[in-house]
Amino acid sequence: MSCEIIPIIKNNSSLYSKFITNAVNASPNVQKNFLNVTKNVAETIKKILLDADLIINLNYEPSNFWNINKNKTACFVDGGVDKCSIMSAAPLSIRAGSYIVNPSSELGKRELFEESMVFLGDLYDAKNDLYELETDDFEEDQMLNKKKDGARIIFEAATLVKHILLKRDFDYCFLHGPIEATIMPFTVKGFPSFTKFAVENIIPVYDKQKINNNDSRHFINVYLECVKLINKSHFPIYGIVETSTSAPYIKNLLFKYRGNKIISETDFRKILSTIKKYKITDSNLFEIILKKNQALKPLIIKKQISGFNVTSGSQWEDKMDLFPNVSIGYIKVSDNQSPIRIESLQNPVNLKKDYEYILATSKLLPNYGFPVGLSVVDKFAKIPNWMGKASRNYYTTYFLKEAIKQKNPNTISVALKVLSKSNRSWLTRPTMRRFK
Repeated sequence: MSCEIIPIIKNNSSLYSKFITNAVNASPNVQKNFLNVTKNVAETIKKILLDADLIINLNYEPSNFWNINKNKTACFVDGGVDKCSIMSAAPLSIRAGSYIVNPSSELGKRELFEESMVFLGDLYDAKNDLYELETDDFEEDQMLNKKKDGARIIFEAATLVKHILLKRDFDYCFLHGPIEATIMPFTVKGFPSFTKFAVENIIPVYDKQKINNNDSRHFINVYLECVKLINKSHFPIYGIVETSTSAPYIKNLLFKYRGNKIISETDFRKILSTIKKYKITDSNLFEIILKKNQALKPLIIKKQISGFNVTSGSQWEDKMDLFPNVSIGYIKVSDNQSPIRIESLQNPVNLKKDYEYILATSKLLPNYGFPVGLSVVDKFAKIPNWMGKASRNYYTTYFLKEAIKQKNPNTISVALKVLSKSNRSWLTRPTMRRFK
């Protein structure tokens, strides 16, 4: 097995490529040590996977597959947010798109592009410290990024909820990204609640008695309601993650099999330490272990983990335990691509058939390793930069005019700060000239 794994690590491993990039001057001994460490971890994980019968082979015969599955309707969902940095109740413009396709339908009805959710205006409630700018610009930018991430996540989830409430006749629905996002970043103090208008648009069936309460309109509560509704879907919904930046599958696998005949307690701690030291992710390791057209059966994993310094003492810490666990598996589409992560809230009933459908949609383009429908909807849902810049210019001009009308020094000061937060203009910088 050792002889088989090392060439794979060197030839087709993104982990090895990343190591070489970050350690250009690494000595042969250092490189050899890295290969041995990676080999040992890969061998141990592969033994556990084989012993637990978690690796499955997927069938892929394109002509036969699409003859059988041509009548199935698939929906692909993704969201887009205006990238322009505006201090206000950011972001101002959000949309989530759906790309719905049925290969057997006549040409004009085969594909449907749908702006499933569109929102223009103040998403977050201004009746809080939203407009109190941080003295630290870094903290201010961090909060702004969290607001944008929260907006995209909530509207993607709301699109799935909308399809469920409308009882759409889908055979499959795929979300570009995790089916349940990690909520820890949104538990920080000062993260604003949504406006009433926004919540009514996100979840029309949201409890009318709760909607007047500021905490009930917080991201955590609204997202929890979305996830609960998604969990009751009458059609299978999968979240597809292109590149895993963490190792939840490996860590849960190790915890489950620690102390048995394959891995001792000592080896368990040693492997966890190695994963942390070398920043080994699920994708890195399964790229080495799995072969083309192979998949890993899903493990049930708890995504929302409280008790760290970030969440300790937060009013939302107890809410984290109310989120359902997630089924996480992997599919390796080709030898030249990292495996993609497959997430679902429900335990897949027809696991192999579902995974084979995902595999087939990921092979529609040569040298591609991700469902093509998600690539299509990604381009459809994105808000173009020219549109974002135009809306920002209009908004800031209007804001400054209103501030000057009020003749309030504080309002004018805030408006000027908003205007000053523009992208760096390299063209206006002085150039070095030669003087004769």
